[in-house]
Amino acid sequence: MAHRSITASELKCCALDRDWLRRWRAGENPSTFTFAPPGTPNAMSREFHREARRLEDWLVSPEAAPDAARIVSPDVLLDRLWTTSLQAFTDELFAQNRGEEALLFTARMQTFCTRLIALRERTKNFRSWQDVFIGAEEALGRIVVPVEGETVEVRARVDAIRFHPVHHLEVVDYKLSQGNQQKADLVQLAIYAHLLALWRPGAPFCGTLEYYLPEFHEVHVSPADLADIFSGLVAPVLREIAQEAKPDAKPVSKTGPRTRSGRGADEPAGAPVSESMGEPAAAPEAAAETDALGARVVAAYAEFKLGVDVADVIRGPQLVRIKLTPQPGVKVVSLANRADDLQVKLVLGEPPLIKAGKGFVMVDLPRAEPEACLLEPALAGPLGTALASPVAFPVGIGVEGDPVVADLASPSTCHVLVAGQTGSGKSEWLKALVATLALRASPDAVRIALVDPKMLTFTGIERSRLLWRPLATTLGDAMAILREAVAEMERRYETLSREGFVNLGDRRAAGKTELPFLVLIFDEFADLILAGREERKEFEGLVARIAGKGRAAGVHLVLATQRPDRSIVTGLIKANLPLKVCLQVANGTNAQIVLDEPGAESLFGRGDLLCDFGKGLLRAQGLFIPQTDFLRAVGRD
Repeated sequence: MAHRSITASELKCCALDRDWLRRWRAGENPSTFTFAPPGTPNAMSREFHREARRLEDWLVSPEAAPDAARIVSPDVLLDRLWTTSLQAFTDELFAQNRGEEALLFTARMQTFCTRLIALRERTKNFRSWQDVFIGAEEALGRIVVPVEGETVEVRARVDAIRFHPVHHLEVVDYKLSQGNQQKADLVQLAIYAHLLALWRPGAPFCGTLEYYLPEFHEVHVSPADLADIFSGLVAPVLREIAQEAKPDAKPVSKTGPRTRSGRGADEPAGAPVSESMGEPAAAPEAAAETDALGARVVAAYAEFKLGVDVADVIRGPQLVRIKLTPQPGVKVVSLANRADDLQVKLVLGEPPLIKAGKGFVMVDLPRAEPEACLLEPALAGPLGTALASPVAFPVGIGVEGDPVVADLASPSTCHVLVAGQTGSGKSEWLKALVATLALRASPDAVRIALVDPKMLTFTGIERSRLLWRPLATTLGDAMAILREAVAEMERRYETLSREGFVNLGDRRAAGKTELPFLVLIFDEFADLILAGREERKEFEGLVARIAGKGRAAGVHLVLATQRPDRSIVTGLIKANLPLKVCLQVANGTNAQIVLDEPGAESLFGRGDLLCDFGKGLLRAQGLFIPQTDFLRAVGRD
């Protein structure tokens, strides 16, 4: 299938300017920015988005949640910005004799803070800012858009996706100027809305343009109007782009794990996906780039008087792992303490994760063009053969291409704790788990119960035959599922005892298959913990009972949260869930709570994870299944 990549801003320019489209198709890289007339104060859009995102990230962060939830004044929000970054920025502008721009920028930020408080007030049953925001600037990421039998990947950084009291979801674009640019603004919003509909099929939504001029002005756009704009202006251009795209490639590999740099070839960005593990095909130029990266790491450590040698370089889906052998006298802790220095020297977005391995030190660096590991192609290869029971599932693909699998029928992985902040890939990991169970077993063998308080992750599967109970979205429904599961577990124990079986797996192997495995999956269990003292006590008690007796009865728990602080991931919950899967979290404290050691704060997002089977941490890349394939896999009809 043909495939080409374009940013949402580039697609907007293509739709509005045929000359821009011609230049882009010719291989040029024309600017997507528009410029104000001479004499107009600089709007500083990049800086505005940076400050807005910094404030939003703080509001939804687990460590700030209790204090942030109590803020009801825009002045308090502005003070927060002022003390963290805004004062230094405006002081710099004044020092450059740009006082008018400094005052205008401050006024815009004050308007933005006022808008945030208005959003808080419109949110029914507000408990934290996570009830307002789904994601800021990263929620959509890369969406593959089907276009008449071909595909085009659209890369987007949406300003915000929020919960809306009427339309459920709201995709938002922040703007600092209006006037004759509004048509372009509407086209870009229509592109975002189209991506949102692919990201969460069936979820009602609207679009909003928010203008900070500095006075606030908003333009609401209905889904129908957004669809009309897209079909009239954007879809024709997408068809042109898709028709021109050609598969670029070498034959698809069928030979198992990805090659190592220096022992063959490696994959370039955008290479085809292998049928076995979701791996890109090999390319010698990528191997040369990887070797050069290893040399840069060695040179960087040499500047700090730390001698190391490269033992091996491995390219994973998201990262490049460089295995270093310290020279005599060089301590591992000395290498690990230079993570921030390596970030600066290698121009990285985040510090690399540096850990000791067996006979070497691992330095994990992000790939410039990460690759997704697709679930269904992976299940058709070595990963599928590694899954033994109906409730076995992939945790991910290891850095060296080996499948990392778990089995709910095993005592060491019978229940799972999953943590990850917004944008980490937690929901996609859960969807891959559900899809694996659906693809490998019939509803007679495995049934699931889903708790989705935000009504986002599992949208569209309410009629799936896989469901043991209807999709739960409220506290009451979630608790009812747990109570019913405990009662079912006790009935099964009576059956097993009466018939002389040790566990459900043995019973099914003997031909008695009318009782399926039950898997209870909570996309967010923090609401149950925070509901109240009695609710928390009952929830923890039910979890402990299922965790203690559920495996033998074929009843299993998967509890996920984006708030892995000590008030949510309590000692009782953590002790009863043996398998820990931690995607990117906000800080080392959150990682410590889940994994008993830091490191997950340095993950790269988009499914990059650390898991603990009780034998030390493993790093892997979670598998991804597109929404349309997910709905087909779970048999929503």
